[in-house]
Amino acid sequence: MTSPISSAPEPTEQSLNDFFDVTGHFSLRPSYEGGNISTTIGFKHVHYLLEAAVLEHFRAAGLGATALYVEYGAGFDVVSVDTRLHTVLTLDDTVAVEVRPVTKDSDTRLRFALTGTVERDGAPRKAVTSKVEVSLRAIEHVPDPKPLPERLTRFVVPRLGQATPKPLAAVPVDNIDLSAQRGVTTRSGDPVLAEIIGDDNAFGWKWRVPYFYCHFTSHMQMSGFLRQMEEVLHLFVADRGIAIQRLLDERNWIPVVTKCDIELTDEVRIEDELYTVFTVEDIFKAVLFTARMDCYVVRDGALVPVATGHITHGYVTKESPERDWSLVTFDDEVLAALGGKTPAAG
Repeated sequence: MTSPISSAPEPTEQSLNDFFDVTGHFSLRPSYEGGNISTTIGFKHVHYLLEAAVLEHFRAAGLGATALYVEYGAGFDVVSVDTRLHTVLTLDDTVAVEVRPVTKDSDTRLRFALTGTVERDGAPRKAVTSKVEVSLRAIEHVPDPKPLPERLTRFVVPRLGQATPKPLAAVPVDNIDLSAQRGVTTRSGDPVLAEIIGDDNAFGWKWRVPYFYCHFTSHMQMSGFLRQMEEVLHLFVADRGIAIQRLLDERNWIPVVTKCDIELTDEVRIEDELYTVFTVEDIFKAVLFTARMDCYVVRDGALVPVATGHITHGYVTKESPERDWSLVTFDDEVLAALGGKTPAAG
C-alpha cells in the first residue's frame, strides 16, 4: 500500500508567517447533502463549509490534515464555533470565505474569524460570520512522529478538554437497542436523564455514538456535535407535538437557524453513551427561540460535561416562489409547546 500522503509543500518560515498573519481567501460550494428543505443549505452544512475553509488555510501553509496526522502525530480538531447566519445559502452558491487569523501570543488555541459572502442581485452579500477555534490533538497511536514547527507546539493538547466530573446519584442502565431505535428520550424513564433534567423545561436524549461521528480512530469531532444539535432539536419539537414534517405539511413553515455556538469541554469516545439535554432558554418576540444543548458521558460513576452550546431557531415561509423568505410569528400552540405547556382551549 502506498503512503496516504500526496506530495505537498513542507511548512516554511514564510508559510508559517502567512498562516498566523495573512488572511486567506477561498472559494467553496456547499455540500449537496445539505439541501434538505428545498435547495436551501442547513446550518450544519454551513459549518462544514466553514471548517473546510479553515482546513484550506492550513493546507496553504503545508499543514494539511493528513500530514499533521501521519507525519506529526497531531489531529486537526475544531473545538469551538460561534456563528451567525445572515443570508440563506443554496446548493449552487459559490461562497467566498475569508479566513482571518486572530491568534494572540497568549492563546493556547488557534483562532480564526471567518466571513462568507455570496452574490445576490449582482452584489456581494454577507452570508455567514463565525469565530472558530482549533486545537492540535496529540495522536498517541502514530509511531515516531516528527516534531512540529516550534510556533505550533503550544497548540498541541493531550485531549480536547478535561472537564470536572459532577456527582451522579443515578445508576446508568442498558436500555438502548440500536437495531430498533435511535436511542431513548426523556419519556423512557432513563434514570440518568431524569436526574440531569430534574424539574426544568427540558428534553433529554441518550444514544450510543457511532464511529462515523468520530475521527482519528478515536474521538467525536465537532461535526458530530453539530449533528447532535440538529437531531436533538428534531426530536424535541416532535416530542412537543410540533414536528418538522407536520409544520411543513400544514403551514409550509420551514425551519431556520440564525445563530449557533458549540464549545467542546471534554472528549467523547467511539461508542460512548452520550446524554444530551435540550433546554429552551428564551423566546424572542414570538419569532425566534434560543435553546441550550448540554452533552454528558458517565465515567467512573460521575457525570462528565463534554460539550455545551446554543441554537437560535425559528421558521420562515414565502407567499410565492419569487418572494423572499420571511420569519413567521409563533402561534399559541407553538408557544405552549416551547414553554412545556398545554395550549388553552379556544
